[in-house]
Amino acid sequence: MDFFIFEMKRNLAMLYTSMLAVIKMKNAIGIFIVVIFLQSCSKTNINSDLLGHWKSTKSVNIVQLKFFKDSLIYITWEKTTKFSWKSDGTKIYYSQLTNVNPKLETDFIMDYRLNSQKDTLFLYNPDANSTNEFIRINE
Repeated sequence: MDFFIFEMKRNLAMLYTSMLAVIKMKNAIGIFIVVIFLQSCSKTNINSDLLGHWKSTKSVNIVQLKFFKDSLIYITWEKTTKFSWKSDGTKIYYSQLTNVNPKLETDFIMDYRLNSQKDTLFLYNPDANSTNEFIRINE
């Protein structure tokens, strides 16, 4: 009788261990699916063709744009301003993170397009009704 109880306890312990392994695997698979989903969502908001260093060609002053996955750096008149940004293929949406003046707007939208070689960026500002041209700087 003792052997029978011992075998039942051993079988129950193995069943419990197996159930824990299945639960852990389901959690791992669930976490993996969530991570993949979040990564795919973040990729849709950034056009990787924009990433890199751009310099204006038609401005009175030199304007430089540095697009990173997590930020946009705008340099003009020796002043650097950092923005968060995303794009939808035709527009760039950006929000000012540094040098914020509470009296001025901090969220902006510009239309953009790239030439076929993807080395010239055209930014159109609908508020000013002007287009600025930037060339890619290879660093």
